[in-house]
Amino acid sequence: MTPSNIDAAVAALVKARRAGDLLEALPDGLAPSTIDEGYDVQTAFMAAWGGTVAGWKIGATARPIMDKFKLTEPFAGPFFTADVMASPARPPAAEHPHLCLEAEFAFRFAKSLPPRPTPYTRHEVLDAVGAVIPAYELVGPRFGRVLFDAVPTVIADCGLNAAMVLGEDVPDWRGFDLKSHPVRFLVDGKLRVEGSGAAVMGDPLAVLEWAANHLSGRGITLAAGQVVSTGAAAGLMYVEPGETGIADFGSLGRVEITFTGPRSTRIVRRG
Repeated sequence: MTPSNIDAAVAALVKARRAGDLLEALPDGLAPSTIDEGYDVQTAFMAAWGGTVAGWKIGATARPIMDKFKLTEPFAGPFFTADVMASPARPPAAEHPHLCLEAEFAFRFAKSLPPRPTPYTRHEVLDAVGAVIPAYELVGPRFGRVLFDAVPTVIADCGLNAAMVLGEDVPDWRGFDLKSHPVRFLVDGKLRVEGSGAAVMGDPLAVLEWAANHLSGRGITLAAGQVVSTGAAAGLMYVEPGETGIADFGSLGRVEITFTGPRSTRIVRRG
């Protein structure tokens, strides 16, 4: 992509995000065609958007979702401080037309990991973690559907992130076997699906290691205070306005959301 095409793609994404519009696709000639071009647009978007990066969502870490995207490794996207909510969250349904959630193990970093030529080891990454957090990602692309057939555009669109809901920090997390730790997704008190940390690359800690080295390779510091969310531990789930979704992480706590008010009039396609 030329610099002018990147700028035009960024302008289209900024406009859609600010207005809450849902695009069918990026305008002709502005859709990135490779993973690298997707990250070029994402990086330019971050500069144009100007919000403080609160952390990073790592997507396509669950094998079924990775396969649906036809990927062999995850992707990363930033989320911003203005889009982080504390649990229990009550966002307006009209502002989140997709009404799509992923229950995720998230991690708050206590030490920064700056870019460097050599990869970070798992030990170094975990030594920088301050707490684990039960979390919901609100999946909300600037498009009328999740673009499983257009991964570079997904990456350009900040990995399809709309917002994050964070539960309480758990600083004393190191004694937990997160890969076998259960996650229960309930809607209005009824169990809808169960999962575990094993759903995300076999272990959420493997996702953290990938994220730290991915960002380092892009010349980006994973900063102290930022949060990395490691992907869907219990699948990609939809709820309706007024329903209360709870992701129960057992002894690690839980995270809760209810979309309030009428749904958006914007038409979305699920699945």
